[in-house]
Amino acid sequence: METTFILRQEELDNEFLESIKRLFKNSRELQITVSTSEDFGLTRQETREEYFARLSRAAQRLNNEPDRVAMTEAEFDDFSSDILLK
Repeated sequence: METTFILRQEELDNEFLESIKRLFKNSRELQITVSTSEDFGLTRQETREEYFARLSRAAQRLNNEPDRVAMTEAEFDDFSSDILLK
């Protein structure tokens, strides 16, 4: 399994590390690479119109993705609880 986390420096704490441990609990070894991320503009202020336009573009990209996995909100909650709470 492979995942990418993009976070602010102040979010890197013990709770984050514990969540990684739970997520990869069945792995004997982990490879962790840390690099500076480009600014994706996640922290900049945006207008309501800009926000909804960004969401619309993201939804269009998602709908065009052939290998996506779809699940209901309840299925996602169950899935994430199984991973993170064990």
